[in-house]
Amino acid sequence: MSNTLGCLVLHGFAGDIRDVMPLAKTLREAGYHVECPTLEGHGLGRRQLAKSTRHDWLRSADEAYKRLAMRADPIVVIGFSMGGLLAIHVAHRHPVRLLVTINSPYHYWEVRQALRNLRDDFSTHSRRYINGLVNIPLRSMLQFRRLLKETKPLLPDIRVPYVLLQSRRDDTVRPSSAEHLANSVAPEAGARIYWYDNSGHMLLHSPDRDDAIARILDAIREHGSA
Repeated sequence: MSNTLGCLVLHGFAGDIRDVMPLAKTLREAGYHVECPTLEGHGLGRRQLAKSTRHDWLRSADEAYKRLAMRADPIVVIGFSMGGLLAIHVAHRHPVRLLVTINSPYHYWEVRQALRNLRDDFSTHSRRYINGLVNIPLRSMLQFRRLLKETKPLLPDIRVPYVLLQSRRDDTVRPSSAEHLANSVAPEAGARIYWYDNSGHMLLHSPDRDDAIARILDAIREHGSA
Protein backbone atom coordinates (compact mmCIF):
# COMPACT_ATOMS: atom_id res chain seq x y z
CA MET A 1 0.00 0.00 0.00
CA SER A 2 1.29 3.46 -0.91
CA ASN A 3 1.01 6.66 1.09
CA THR A 4 -0.90 8.29 -1.75
CA LEU A 5 -4.36 9.53 -0.82
CA GLY A 6 -7.25 7.60 -2.34
CA CYS A 7 -10.63 8.91 -3.46
CA LEU A 8 -13.72 6.73 -3.52
CA VAL A 9 -16.23 8.40 -5.87
CA LEU A 10 -19.81 7.10 -5.92
CA HIS A 11 -22.42 7.88 -8.58
CA GLY A 12 -26.14 8.41 -8.11
CA PHE A 13 -29.35 6.39 -8.17
CA ALA A 14 -30.23 4.91 -11.58
CA GLY A 15 -27.11 6.57 -12.99
CA ASP A 16 -23.60 5.40 -13.75
CA ILE A 17 -20.02 6.59 -13.54
CA ARG A 18 -20.72 9.27 -16.15
CA ASP A 19 -22.48 11.18 -13.34
CA VAL A 20 -19.12 11.76 -11.67
CA MET A 21 -16.58 11.23 -14.45
CA PRO A 22 -15.41 14.88 -14.69
CA LEU A 23 -14.49 14.77 -11.00
CA ALA A 24 -12.91 11.31 -11.12
CA LYS A 25 -10.80 12.31 -14.13
CA THR A 26 -9.56 15.47 -12.43
CA LEU A 27 -8.69 13.58 -9.24
CA ARG A 28 -6.65 11.06 -11.23
CA GLU A 29 -4.86 13.86 -13.05
CA ALA A 30 -4.04 15.40 -9.66
CA GLY A 31 -2.17 12.21 -8.73
CA TYR A 32 -4.69 10.56 -6.40
CA HIS A 33 -5.71 6.90 -6.51
CA VAL A 34 -9.36 6.82 -7.58
CA GLU A 35 -11.95 4.07 -7.26
CA CYS A 36 -15.17 4.87 -9.14
CA PRO A 37 -17.36 1.75 -9.17
CA THR A 38 -20.55 1.09 -11.07
CA LEU A 39 -23.08 0.18 -8.38
CA GLU A 40 -24.71 -3.24 -8.61
CA GLY A 41 -27.65 -3.23 -11.03
CA HIS A 42 -26.76 0.15 -12.51
CA GLY A 43 -25.74 1.00 -16.04
CA LEU A 44 -27.43 -2.09 -17.52
CA GLY A 45 -31.03 -0.98 -17.97
CA ARG A 46 -34.31 -1.10 -16.12
CA ARG A 47 -34.49 -4.87 -15.65
CA GLN A 48 -31.09 -5.16 -13.99
CA LEU A 49 -31.78 -2.17 -11.77
CA ALA A 50 -34.99 -3.80 -10.57
CA LYS A 51 -33.07 -6.94 -9.58
CA SER A 52 -30.73 -5.04 -7.26
CA THR A 53 -31.42 -3.77 -3.75
CA ARG A 54 -30.01 -1.14 -1.44
CA HIS A 55 -27.94 -3.91 0.17
CA ASP A 56 -26.32 -4.59 -3.21
CA TRP A 57 -25.55 -0.89 -3.67
CA LEU A 58 -24.01 -0.70 -0.20
CA ARG A 59 -21.96 -3.81 -0.89
CA SER A 60 -20.67 -2.24 -4.11
CA ALA A 61 -19.51 0.80 -2.15
CA ASP A 62 -17.92 -1.29 0.60
CA GLU A 63 -16.08 -3.52 -1.85
CA ALA A 64 -14.78 -0.48 -3.72
CA TYR A 65 -13.53 0.99 -0.43
CA LYS A 66 -11.68 -2.23 0.37
CA ARG A 67 -10.07 -2.34 -3.09
CA LEU A 68 -8.94 1.25 -2.69
CA ALA A 69 -7.64 0.65 0.84
CA MET A 70 -5.25 -1.98 -0.55
CA ARG A 71 -3.38 0.68 -2.52
CA ALA A 72 -4.09 4.03 -0.83
CA ASP A 73 -4.03 5.67 2.57
CA PRO A 74 -5.74 7.85 3.73
CA ILE A 75 -9.10 7.70 1.93
CA VAL A 76 -11.59 10.41 1.03
CA VAL A 77 -15.13 9.34 0.13
CA ILE A 78 -17.22 11.45 -2.25
CA GLY A 79 -20.81 10.73 -3.24
CA PHE A 80 -23.14 12.34 -5.75
CA SER A 81 -26.90 12.26 -5.04
CA MET A 82 -27.73 8.78 -3.68
CA GLY A 83 -24.01 8.11 -3.80
CA GLY A 84 -23.79 10.60 -0.94
CA LEU A 85 -26.01 8.37 1.18
CA LEU A 86 -23.72 5.45 0.39
CA ALA A 87 -20.72 7.64 1.24
CA ILE A 88 -22.24 8.33 4.66
CA HIS A 89 -22.54 4.59 5.26
CA VAL A 90 -18.93 4.08 4.20
CA ALA A 91 -17.76 6.87 6.53
CA HIS A 92 -19.77 5.27 9.32
CA ARG A 93 -18.24 1.81 8.74
CA HIS A 94 -14.66 2.55 7.71
CA PRO A 95 -11.83 5.01 8.45
CA VAL A 96 -12.03 8.01 6.12
CA ARG A 97 -10.22 11.34 6.22
CA LEU A 98 -12.94 13.46 4.58
CA LEU A 99 -16.59 13.05 3.53
CA VAL A 100 -17.99 15.00 0.57
CA THR A 101 -21.58 14.85 -0.66
CA ILE A 102 -22.89 16.51 -3.82
CA ASN A 103 -26.62 17.24 -4.16
CA SER A 104 -27.42 14.41 -1.78
CA PRO A 105 -30.93 13.98 -0.40
CA TYR A 106 -32.38 14.39 3.02
CA HIS A 107 -35.69 15.30 1.40
CA TYR A 108 -36.31 14.04 -2.11
CA TRP A 109 -37.92 15.63 -5.20
CA GLU A 110 -38.13 19.39 -5.44
CA VAL A 111 -41.56 19.85 -7.04
CA ARG A 112 -41.44 23.64 -7.28
CA GLN A 113 -38.18 23.63 -9.21
CA ALA A 114 -39.49 20.89 -11.50
CA LEU A 115 -42.55 23.05 -12.28
CA ARG A 116 -40.32 26.04 -13.01
CA ASN A 117 -38.27 23.90 -15.37
CA LEU A 118 -41.41 22.76 -17.18
CA ARG A 119 -42.57 26.35 -17.50
CA ASP A 120 -39.23 27.51 -18.90
CA ASP A 121 -38.56 24.61 -21.28
CA PHE A 122 -41.46 22.18 -21.39
CA SER A 123 -40.32 19.96 -24.25
CA THR A 124 -36.84 19.30 -22.84
CA HIS A 125 -37.79 18.78 -19.21
CA SER A 126 -41.05 16.88 -19.82
CA ARG A 127 -39.13 14.28 -21.85
CA ARG A 128 -36.51 14.00 -19.12
CA TYR A 129 -39.06 13.54 -16.33
CA ILE A 130 -41.11 11.01 -18.32
CA ASN A 131 -37.97 9.06 -19.21
CA GLY A 132 -37.03 8.97 -15.55
CA LEU A 133 -40.44 7.59 -14.57
CA VAL A 134 -40.32 4.99 -17.33
CA ASN A 135 -36.75 3.87 -16.70
CA ILE A 136 -36.83 3.61 -12.90
CA PRO A 137 -38.77 0.61 -11.53
CA LEU A 138 -41.06 1.24 -8.57
CA ARG A 139 -39.25 -1.51 -6.66
CA SER A 140 -35.97 0.37 -7.08
CA MET A 141 -37.53 3.63 -5.93
CA LEU A 142 -38.78 1.88 -2.79
CA GLN A 143 -35.29 0.55 -2.16
CA PHE A 144 -33.93 4.07 -2.52
CA ARG A 145 -36.50 5.36 -0.01
CA ARG A 146 -35.49 2.69 2.48
CA LEU A 147 -31.83 3.56 2.05
CA LEU A 148 -32.62 7.22 2.73
CA LYS A 149 -34.57 6.29 5.87
CA GLU A 150 -31.77 4.03 7.10
CA THR A 151 -29.09 6.66 6.50
CA LYS A 152 -30.54 9.41 8.66
CA PRO A 153 -29.91 7.68 12.04
CA LEU A 154 -26.21 7.35 11.13
CA LEU A 155 -25.65 11.08 10.74
CA PRO A 156 -25.03 11.97 14.43
CA ASP A 157 -22.13 9.51 14.42
CA ILE A 158 -20.35 11.21 11.51
CA ARG A 159 -17.39 13.06 13.05
CA VAL A 160 -14.95 13.34 10.13
CA PRO A 161 -14.64 16.64 8.25
CA TYR A 162 -17.71 17.02 6.05
CA VAL A 163 -18.12 19.19 2.94
CA LEU A 164 -21.44 19.52 1.12
CA LEU A 165 -22.05 20.95 -2.35
CA GLN A 166 -25.64 21.87 -3.24
CA SER A 167 -27.29 23.40 -6.31
CA ARG A 168 -30.05 25.86 -5.58
CA ARG A 169 -31.84 24.92 -8.84
CA ASP A 170 -31.83 21.20 -8.04
CA ASP A 171 -35.14 19.68 -9.18
CA THR A 172 -34.39 16.18 -7.82
CA VAL A 173 -33.20 16.91 -4.29
CA ARG A 174 -34.66 19.70 -2.19
CA PRO A 175 -31.84 22.22 -1.69
CA SER A 176 -32.76 22.40 2.00
CA SER A 177 -31.44 18.83 2.25
CA ALA A 178 -27.91 20.20 2.52
CA GLU A 179 -28.79 22.16 5.65
CA HIS A 180 -30.54 19.17 7.24
CA LEU A 181 -27.55 16.93 6.53
CA ALA A 182 -25.07 19.48 7.82
CA ASN A 183 -27.08 20.07 10.99
CA SER A 184 -27.50 16.34 11.65
CA VAL A 185 -23.84 15.30 11.83
CA ALA A 186 -21.71 15.64 14.94
CA PRO A 187 -20.31 19.12 15.65
CA GLU A 188 -16.77 17.75 15.26
CA ALA A 189 -17.44 17.25 11.55
CA GLY A 190 -17.44 21.02 11.06
CA ALA A 191 -19.88 20.65 8.16
CA ARG A 192 -19.51 23.31 5.45
CA ILE A 193 -21.99 23.90 2.64
CA TYR A 194 -21.07 25.43 -0.74
CA TRP A 195 -24.05 26.66 -2.73
CA TYR A 196 -24.34 26.87 -6.53
CA ASP A 197 -26.88 29.24 -8.03
CA ASN A 198 -26.64 28.36 -11.71
CA SER A 199 -26.91 24.58 -11.72
CA GLY A 200 -29.45 21.80 -11.47
CA HIS A 201 -29.03 18.31 -10.07
CA MET A 202 -26.19 17.24 -12.38
CA LEU A 203 -23.72 19.64 -10.81
CA LEU A 204 -20.64 17.96 -12.27
CA HIS A 205 -22.05 18.55 -15.77
CA SER A 206 -23.15 22.13 -15.21
CA PRO A 207 -21.87 25.70 -15.58
CA ASP A 208 -20.58 25.48 -11.99
CA ARG A 209 -18.65 22.25 -12.57
CA ASP A 210 -15.14 23.71 -12.50
CA ASP A 211 -15.76 25.63 -9.28
CA ALA A 212 -17.36 22.59 -7.64
CA ILE A 213 -14.39 20.38 -8.53
CA ALA A 214 -11.98 23.07 -7.32
CA ARG A 215 -13.80 23.19 -3.97
CA ILE A 216 -13.43 19.44 -3.58
CA LEU A 217 -9.73 19.58 -4.45
CA ASP A 218 -9.22 22.36 -1.90
CA ALA A 219 -10.97 20.31 0.78
CA ILE A 220 -8.83 17.27 -0.01
CA ARG A 221 -5.66 19.34 0.23
CA GLU A 222 -6.83 20.83 3.52
CA HIS A 223 -7.76 17.58 5.22
CA GLY A 224 -5.88 14.91 3.29
CA SER A 225 -2.61 15.31 5.16
CA ALA A 226 -4.17 16.07 8.56
